[in-house]
Amino acid sequence: MIIKDKFRLISEMPNVINLSSSVIKTYQIEENSPRHVFAFLELKKKSINHFTNKTIFDLISDTKKRDSVQVVNFDKYPLNCTYNPPTKGMIVNLKPFEVEEISSLSANDLYGSIVYSYAFSQMVTGKFKISENYAKIIVSFFLSMLVQLFGKEYGLVGIYSSGIPKMKFLLACYILAAFYGNKNGKSLLKKAATIAPYMFSNEYDALIKYDFMKIEDFIQSLSDLKVMPGISLIKFTAKVHTFMRINMLAAFEDMSRFFCFILTSSVPGTKVVPTWIGKKYNEKQYYILVDIMRKMFK
Repeated sequence: MIIKDKFRLISEMPNVINLSSSVIKTYQIEENSPRHVFAFLELKKKSINHFTNKTIFDLISDTKKRDSVQVVNFDKYPLNCTYNPPTKGMIVNLKPFEVEEISSLSANDLYGSIVYSYAFSQMVTGKFKISENYAKIIVSFFLSMLVQLFGKEYGLVGIYSSGIPKMKFLLACYILAAFYGNKNGKSLLKKAATIAPYMFSNEYDALIKYDFMKIEDFIQSLSDLKVMPGISLIKFTAKVHTFMRINMLAAFEDMSRFFCFILTSSVPGTKVVPTWIGKKYNEKQYYILVDIMRKMFK
C-alpha cells in the first residue's frame, strides 16, 4: 500500500504535511479548538447517524485524545483534510469550505471532515492497511467512473465497447503499481491480466515504456493505445474536477485518499465529497469498498 508524497493532478501539492506545533498554531483560532469541536458536535449528535459514530465521538470526548483533531485555515492548501506527523495531527482544513470557524459549517460537514481525517491518519501511519486482494474491486469501480465520465466523448458506450477491456487492463496496471507498489515490467502486465483479462502480447513493446506508478503515464497510455485518443493530463484533470471536485483528483492518485473519499461519501448530508457516487458508479462495488472501511471502526 503506497502513500504518495505529492499529487501530480493538484499542482505538486503535498499529500501529508510536515509542520511544527508552533507553525500549526498560527493557523488555528480559539473558536476551532478541540473543545469547541466536541461541544459543537455533541449538540448535533442525535442527527448524525453513521457506523463511525462510536469511534469518532469517543475520540473527541476524550480530553487526552481530542487534541489530535486540529482545525486550521491553510490559505494555500486546497484539500479539506490531511495528516501532520510532527504533531500527530488529524488536520481539518476550513479553507475549502470558505469559512473561518466551525460554527459556520453544518454538523455533517465537520463530522465528515473528521471521519476523513481520522481514516487518513490510520492509513498513513500504517495502522490500517488494505490488501492487494481488493485491487480487482478498486479497478472495477474506477472503470465504471471513467466510462461514465468519458464514455460518450471517446466511444466507450455499452458493455461491448471494444475499448473497455483495454481500459480495464490499463487501470489494473495503474492500480497495481501506483496503489500497491508493483514494479513495472512483464510481471506487472501479467498480474494486471489476471484482474482484467487482455491479450497484451501484441502491444508489449509499447506497454513496457510506461511507468504505471505515475498518473500521467497512465493517462498517456489511454491516449497512445487509442482507448481515449487525445486525452491529456489537463483534459483529464479538468473533467474530473468539474464533476467530482478536488478530493476525487487526490483519490485518483493515492490509495488512502481513494478509500477516505469512499468512506466519507457514506456520511449522510456531508458536502466534503459527493454522497451520490454510490448510486451513480457501480453501486455493488461501492458498498464492498465501504465495507472494507467499516472494518476500521469495529
